[in-house]
Amino acid sequence: MNNLIIIVVVFIVAIIIGIMANSNYQEVASIRDQENLQLTLEDCKRLFDAGPERNSCFGKSINAFGTNVQKQQWQRGYNP
Repeated sequence: MNNLIIIVVVFIVAIIIGIMANSNYQEVASIRDQENLQLTLEDCKRLFDAGPERNSCFGKSINAFGTNVQKQQWQRGYNP
């Protein structure tokens, strides 16, 4: 019976650690993606004059690194 209690406690602790690690990873990935988006948008501004090439570059950057809200804003016509 004591072994069963130890196994259950270890299992519960492992689940809690897994949940915490996953939520931390999502936060880190989100921050990384936003930094990458900002850098790529700045690159687009430096590389292309205003026009279809720049807009295409913005669209690709937003699709690669943007959040769902940012993607929807871009599709509705918002320009950074």
